[in-house]
Formats: sequence, C-alpha cells, structure tokens
Amino acid sequence: MDLDKNLFKSDYIAEAREILNSLDELAFKAAKETRNAVYVTEILRLLHTLKGSSRMMEFLQIEKVVNHLESVFKNIQNNQFEISKNIIQLLMGVTELLHKVIDSIEDGNDDSFAECEEVIKNIDLALEGEEFNTSFSNGDKTDAPASETQAIREENSEYFHDSQTIKIQVSQIDSILQQLDKLIMRQIKLKKEIDILNQKSSTSDFQAFQEVSEIITVLESQSVDIQKNIISLRMLPFDMILRPIKRSVVAEALKTGKNIDFDIPQSEITIDKFILEKLPAILIHLVRNSIDHGIESPEERKKLGKPEKGTISVSVNQVANRIFVNVKDDGHGIDYEKIRAKVLKLFPERESELVSADETSLLQYIFSSGFSTKEEQTELSGRGIGLDVVRTEMDKLKGKITVYTELNKGTSFELSLPASLATQDGLFVSVSNNSYLILSHYIKEIVTVEKADFMQMQHCPVINYHNELVPVYDFDIINSNSTKHINTKTEISVVILEYLNRKIGVMVDEILHYGTVVIKPVPPILKNFEALQGVVFDENYRIIPVLNIPDTIRRFNVVNVYDIKNLEVKKTKKIHSILVVDDSHTTRHIEQIILEAENYNVTTAVDGIDALEKMKQYQFDLVITDVKMPRMDGFVLLHNMRHKDELKNIPVIIVSSVFESDTQEKVKELGAQGYIVKSDFERENLTAKIKELLNE
Repeated sequence: MDLDKNLFKSDYIAEAREILNSLDELAFKAAKETRNAVYVTEILRLLHTLKGSSRMMEFLQIEKVVNHLESVFKNIQNNQFEISKNIIQLLMGVTELLHKVIDSIEDGNDDSFAECEEVIKNIDLALEGEEFNTSFSNGDKTDAPASETQAIREENSEYFHDSQTIKIQVSQIDSILQQLDKLIMRQIKLKKEIDILNQKSSTSDFQAFQEVSEIITVLESQSVDIQKNIISLRMLPFDMILRPIKRSVVAEALKTGKNIDFDIPQSEITIDKFILEKLPAILIHLVRNSIDHGIESPEERKKLGKPEKGTISVSVNQVANRIFVNVKDDGHGIDYEKIRAKVLKLFPERESELVSADETSLLQYIFSSGFSTKEEQTELSGRGIGLDVVRTEMDKLKGKITVYTELNKGTSFELSLPASLATQDGLFVSVSNNSYLILSHYIKEIVTVEKADFMQMQHCPVINYHNELVPVYDFDIINSNSTKHINTKTEISVVILEYLNRKIGVMVDEILHYGTVVIKPVPPILKNFEALQGVVFDENYRIIPVLNIPDTIRRFNVVNVYDIKNLEVKKTKKIHSILVVDDSHTTRHIEQIILEAENYNVTTAVDGIDALEKMKQYQFDLVITDVKMPRMDGFVLLHNMRHKDELKNIPVIIVSSVFESDTQEKVKELGAQGYIVKSDFERENLTAKIKELLNE
C-alpha cells in the first residue's frame, strides 16, 4: 500500500522533538557523570528510534546525520570510553541544528540543509579521534535586530517555534469530558431543585429564585459550548484517508483488468480520530467488494448497454452530528436469486422456508462470515474477509449500514457514523417504570398504533408500516425481563428500529425525552450481557442502560432466518492478529496502517514489557518487534517468548533501521523467523513475509 507520508508528518515532528529534548537532557546528565554507561545506552536507543522513523518518513539527511552520530556513541560503548566534554558538545550542537531542521519541516520544507555534509564531516572526525567543530548553524544569519524588543522576540522564537499546537492524549480529553458530563448533570439537578423550592416559596422570594435560575441556564449553555469545544480536539479531517484509499483501490482494479473510474473527491468534514483510524480497512474492503462483485467486465457491460468503463464513488456528507459515507458502484447489483441458490445449496433441508424468504431476509446472508456467491476465489474475493468484518467494525463504532441495490444498475453501501464517539444522541423511553436509552441512528420512526390495528402472525404481532409488515415485540421480552409487562392503553407507542435493512417495532410505555449524552462502558458485572451497549446517568445519577440494537434485531427476525453458525464455521477464514512492538509512535502508526489495510487485527505495544503484558491479555498469531527499546528491547522480548510454553511457537519478525550482520546472527540464534529493515516496508517485504509465516 502506497502511504502518503504527509499523513504522519505531525506525529513524526512531535516525536522527533521529544527525542531531541531527551537527548539534550541526557547530555546535561552525562556532562556530570561522563563514565555512566547507562547514558550511552539510552542515547543510542533514542538515536536509533529517530533514525528509524526518519527513514520511514524519507527524511534521508536527518537519517544520515543521526546514523553517523550513532556510530560515535557505538564506538564509545564498545570500547568503554568515557563521554568526553567535546562529544557532549557535539551531541548538543547536532540536536540544536536538528531542532531547527524539524521546525523547517513543520513549515512545509523538506529536510535538506546546507550544513549536512559539514556536520557529517565533523562527526566522522570525532569518530577518528581528530579535532572537530561542535557548533553548527542552519542557513545564513540575518542582520542584527533593530531593537532590544526585536532581539528578545527573535531569541524567544528560537526556543518556541510557532508554539500554536501542543500534544495531548485522547484519554485526557475523554477524562475531561467525563468530568464535564458530571458537572452538566449536577447543573440539571440543581435547576430542578431550585424549581421545586420556587414553587414552595413566597411571592417575595420570586425575584431571587428567578435570578438564580437565569444564572443556572447561562451556566448550562456555557457548559454545552465547552463540551463541544473539547470534543473538537478529538476530530481529524476525513480527507486524511481518502487519497491513500484511492491509490490502493486503483492498484487493485489494475490487477483485475477491469476498466474502472474512481470518483473519490476531497472532503473538509472532520470526524473522531478513533473512527478515522478504523475506517480505511472498512472502506477498502467495500471498494474491493465493488471491484470484485459489482463491476462487470467490459464485455459484459457492453452487452448490457452500459459504458465499458465502470464507476465506483466514495462520497462523504454530514447531517447534524452524523457522518454519512456512501460507497457506490454502477455494476450488476446484488442478485438475490444467486444468494437464495447458494443458501439452498448449503441448507437443502430448509428449502420450504428459503423459497419464500424475502429480499431483506436474504440480504442478511451477505453479512455472514465467509459467505460468498462466487464459485471461484479471486485474489480479492479469496482474502477470507467478508462483509461480516464491515458489520462487526461498524457495530463497534456505533455505526449503521444500509444497502441500496438494483439488478444491473448497481449497489450502494451507506455507512452512518457518529461525528464523535465522545457523545451520542438518543431517545429515553420508559417501560415498566424502568428507563432505557435507544441510540438515535437505529430509530426509523416513532408511531402511535391502535391496539385494534395489530395483526397477529405465527410468531408475533405485526403492523402495517408504510405498506410494509413490521413485527412488533414487547420490550420486556426483548430485555429478557421475567415479569411480563401488560400495556392497558388503547393506543401504544411503538419505536421502529432498523439495522442492516431489517425493521422491527418495540412497544414502550412512554417516550421520555431526546438528548445528547456521554456513554460510559458497561460495568464489569454486566460485561458479558450482550443486550447492553453501555450506560448513561440521569440527573439523579441513576444508571440508564443503553440498548444494543444490533443484538436485539438479530434475535428477532421477521421471517425465521436460519441458523447460520454451521455456515460460519465451515466458511470462515481466520482473521489473524498481529502485535506490533516499537517505541516510535510514528513507526507503530505506519506499520499499523499497512497491516490493517491487509485486513489483519493489529495491537501495538511501546516496548518489550508492554508487549508481554498484551500477550497475557490477548492471543496473537505473529509479533513484529523493533530491536532497541526502553525497559526491554526486542532481543530480551524474543528470549522471554521462546522460554514460555504459551508463547514459544508464535512467529516473530525483527525489524531494524539498518542491516547489521551481527544483529542478523543474533536474530537467528534467538529463534526469530524474519529480519527486515524498515526501508523495505514499501517494497512489500513485510507483508510478504507475514503471509509466508501465516501460510496465507
């Protein structure tokens, strides 16, 4: 996959600055303790990390300078010399220059700088034990400042280059949002208590209560504005992933020999960082599906009276706080009779039921693991990844998929996603004096139905909803409540829910209110209760369950949809899980994007200790690890794995910034299955090695 390095530029810059700052700190410490070998080891690790990420980002001059400086400290480490004062000055001189080069890169320039050769020349002189310079400039000096104020300004700018941005963890933003949510709840509760007191108070107190109420209203409004501003910190432009996706799918189309035009326009819409990171794999799979299953060959299209060139488009638009992504092709559409024939072939004993199954019921099968109407596997369809992966990932992102298709006209997959996972819109309902939240994107409509209008079918009552028979279920049955709820009203409120083109109705006692909420994880005691997707708190801090609508609708179908577990077991190809271990955030992110584009589940760790902790929690099919990392390096990690029964058979690929014969020998001795340098990633060496080790 041809990655756009600019997408990782900000991460690289932030990481490079952190490394350079750490090197400065180590230089200060080494100046006091010149014989401390720990400092040399840490300096080498940091230089190694910077060299590796610079090579991945193709900042070759930075890589070259750092590589030469690394040789100086390797010499000190191998020969057990002390760090001389001149070497410390050299280190500080190089980091000072690289700070300026990083600033230049942030301003849109490349990493070329006139002093590169001069710096390398002096580093090599240091390596040879000869006299060398320790101070370097970056570009011509400007004239002297015109005033003392200007001099101070220029001096400050040298240390604070365009400090309009700061680095903040997403977890910190989430923590602030959780605290703000509690504040908003307290404000709501306080307002209610003031209203109650106001009703009980005398007329003389009315003015005081009115003023307090107005203050609370202003505070509520300001809190909501603050909440929106904090949420915006998690947002990234959607366009970050569109261009790389286009390059990837164009390459896929060329392999098939199909004549396809791709319409993937730029977008200024922003979306939650977590969602954006998961979307490339989803969109790439949907486009591959259109290439392989949707677009016909030029000959077939000509017979159908279509242009020989097919079209696949990806469009993005926003309605309120939902993002709609549409993947559309003008191919032959979904052939329901092909689906029916394939399912009949797999389940001949269910012929009588399948013959009468409607299109909506048949559509559910394309979202089953491993299901395909293709008789022969192609390079695309043979990847073992079906639309079930798209469905599963969308459920995790609190998203919804809707399919629109017409035979010989084309197919459109519409993805509805929240702009942010921090807050969600939902409808609060009441049943049997209990409150529940239903997320808004699953709600098609709320209708009031006369009891007399319910029609009793074999499995459940149904209602006529816009000329479509929709089954209606008692809420307490859905929620597995042992106490059957009896609705004595003549008019019943029914919430129409939709998921994967399937609709059901749910009877509720009362529609409470619609609101925007911060959803919290399900408490540990309810973690395995699939009917819940999370919880929220009301103004009295009572827990309100958030219903898992996909799970609900899967359990209640219009027509008996057959047990497809046997099909899934027979047809599912395992989705392999890979652990990526690297102390460089930039490198981890690039490797993760590359591997997720190949449909692997990817987990990351920052060093060997973190990796071993992850391996206690999850099972991995393969591990990719850097060599030099803090706390525990790649060699020690590999040694630990090979001496643990549960880990010893997991294939391991060692990665390094440069090829080193001694490292290669050690890799073999410790039992790793691969040794790759980071610059080889784009030549698909990494993915090819992974496929070989996983027997794909």
